[in-house]
Formats: sequence, C-alpha cells, structure tokens
Amino acid sequence: MKAVDTQEHLMTNHIIEQLNELNYYDIAGKSQRELISILARLRALEVDVQSDENKWF
Repeated sequence: MKAVDTQEHLMTNHIIEQLNELNYYDIAGKSQRELISILARLRALEVDVQSDENKWF
C-alpha cells in the first residue's frame, strides 16, 4: 500500500465518520467525491437561518 493510497483511505474514513455523526449511513458504493458532496449538503441543512449571525442566508 502506497502512502497516497493510505492518505486517501484515511480521508475517506474521516468523511464517513463525519457522516455517521450526522446519522447518515448509506455509504455503500459511493465515491469519495459523492460522500463529500453529501456531507456538504447535510452541513448546510444544519445552519439555523433564524439566528442573527446567519440572516445573510
């Protein structure tokens, strides 16, 4: 296993851990790019638009 493969594997595992914290578990067959996109969408949904500091949304 090369260092590049190890780094990519670690990054993917980190993304999966973050998705699991957001109660998203449907990761089978998805690429790293797809997982990152899903994570970004889930994080965006967590923004409280009623909060004063987020009124610009």
